[in-house]
Amino acid sequence: MDAVEANPSQEAEFTPREIEVFAAVMLHGTTTKAADALDITQPAVSKMLAQLAEKAGFPLFRKSRQRLVPTPEAHMLYAEVQRVFESARKISRAAKDIRELKGGRLNICALPAFGLTLMPEIIASFSQQHPSVSITLDIRSSVTVSQRASRNQLDIGIGVTTSDENPSLVRRALASTPPVCVMPKNHPLAQLKVVEADDLDGVDFISMGLGDPMRSQLDALCVKRGISRALKFDVGQSSACLSLVACGAGVAVVDRLSAWMARDLPIEIRDFRPHLDLNLSVYRPWGVIASTAADAFTEHLIRTTRNFMNGVDAGIAELAAD
Repeated sequence: MDAVEANPSQEAEFTPREIEVFAAVMLHGTTTKAADALDITQPAVSKMLAQLAEKAGFPLFRKSRQRLVPTPEAHMLYAEVQRVFESARKISRAAKDIRELKGGRLNICALPAFGLTLMPEIIASFSQQHPSVSITLDIRSSVTVSQRASRNQLDIGIGVTTSDENPSLVRRALASTPPVCVMPKNHPLAQLKVVEADDLDGVDFISMGLGDPMRSQLDALCVKRGISRALKFDVGQSSACLSLVACGAGVAVVDRLSAWMARDLPIEIRDFRPHLDLNLSVYRPWGVIASTAADAFTEHLIRTTRNFMNGVDAGIAELAAD
């Protein structure tokens, strides 16, 4: 077979099947064995080899004792084919890693009452299952969480549920966390099984900071009922509020998750009535398809949180019964 000079203006691209046939012949040495490996007929292999040689513009094989001997040009071409196949294998491995969460990065933002309490445990348990997924956790206010989600600056956000509709957000309910009343050990309110709002009248009170959604509800309730608390402190985070209670500085109403996680402090925890509307939601940017890792983490987050909160509710009921 004489070499044919290729005409660039009439060059035809190799098809994936032609390349596959060529690689099989290079590997097995005969068209018959290549045909068996590819589960096609021997004439089909010969035809595709001829097409490939014509497109290449040079001979690929010479026959010798019933075998096809590759030309030097064929070896050069095969080296390129092997690189293509290796790239394809890398793509397949990458797809498998993505599917099995063997890589990726998650940017998570959560309000302090959740990010500083249960979130570390959730991240740790998820990481044990998917150790190759990198996670960044930022602790911010609920307002900042929703703002970042609306600007596509995070993968997953956890914040207090609001009634405001934001078309830039996708929201999914996480858990209901009605606040509880916490007081120092041996405080008179600790004798009650449930603390009513009216029981706060005249009590030294440690309040969450202005703008906190729970504080807004509680302030409005006290105004409506004429309840006059002795407002001693304004505190920006539940953890600081609980520390002040433990030091005997006063009574507070905080989210039940933070209170439960601090139950080893010298404090008493009682259910608070009427229940204030405090719920947590998972926020994501609207119009952005979540990664496999983000979807898996969200499901793990919701399942773990709801199971944990069921235990919190039961535990707080037990404390009141003791």
